[in-house]
Amino acid sequence: MARILLPTIEAPGFKGGVARYIEAIKQTFPGNVEVTAFDVMPSYNELFSLYWQGRADYDQLWIHHVLPFGTAALAAKLLGGKPYVIFLHGLDFDLARQGIVRRELTKRILRLAKKVVTNSQALASEVTEFVPGVEPLVVYPCIADEMVKSAEVIDEGNDNRGSDSAVGEARTGLRLLTVARLVERKGHLLVLEAIKNLPAVRYDIVGDGPFKSVIEEKIDELELRNRVTVHSIIENADLVRFYNDADVFVMPAKKTVTDREGFGIVYLEAGLFGLPVIANNTPGVDEAVIDEGTGTLIDGSVEMLTKVIEGYVNDRELGAQQGKKGRERVLAEFTRLAQMSKLDELLS
Repeated sequence: MARILLPTIEAPGFKGGVARYIEAIKQTFPGNVEVTAFDVMPSYNELFSLYWQGRADYDQLWIHHVLPFGTAALAAKLLGGKPYVIFLHGLDFDLARQGIVRRELTKRILRLAKKVVTNSQALASEVTEFVPGVEPLVVYPCIADEMVKSAEVIDEGNDNRGSDSAVGEARTGLRLLTVARLVERKGHLLVLEAIKNLPAVRYDIVGDGPFKSVIEEKIDELELRNRVTVHSIIENADLVRFYNDADVFVMPAKKTVTDREGFGIVYLEAGLFGLPVIANNTPGVDEAVIDEGTGTLIDGSVEMLTKVIEGYVNDRELGAQQGKKGRERVLAEFTRLAQMSKLDELLS
């Protein structure tokens, strides 16, 4: 089996989708993958020195940042014959295509890679269009083992959904949940606008970030303080509780010039806990959420979002059915072993 050197600035234990993806790789191939973490973005010279001086200690490089990690990997291949695999997550691919020089360099890096791995079929199609002849392997983000174990309470018949977990009594209305960094593109403000005239809806926002004060101001402006709460500092055990207490997960994230929702592992986490999901219909996200199957994809308008939320308020069985399908799909297709085992073919 091949020895893998995986250099990164997003090491296991960091927050964020790329760090969690790398952690899943390391957990799946502990004896093959050696992660080298940098505190800040290294220079090309630092990376090439790492690759070249350590070339006797590894067989392949697994790269998660096209530039500059992939640039140095290309040089190591041309000078020393060491193969490399490029993993793309969305935003990194966008940044690597900004400017003529970057675009041409990125094309060469991808073309000469042993394999390109993407986190969605939508991104794979973008890569093939960008570099004809390159057919990426799709390995989706996966649910952490600990999260799967935490959600076993549902199978054991201890799900409190539909009741007030604090007192064990049936509750009325609908409880929405968003778990995300508090930035504008995640769509929190759109949800607030959608529920302002839906008194039966409560909304829990879990996360922190630079947009928190704007969200808090909007809550006050719309006089929603009695129905909407922002929870910024929580432990993992509390996160599980929020998933168990919610009825519907909602995150109408949108693409911006500087960022995008490449897939959305949080949609799968919600599905794991039996929640139907409301999301914007964008490439990648439409692979995490099956429209009218595990949730509802919307066009990004407040009108459609309001209508969809009202639909879940009036038809609780619909939400329960979609949540059940979502959970079954996650457990069948998106566990760590289900996804990361696809990388076995690269280790030969």
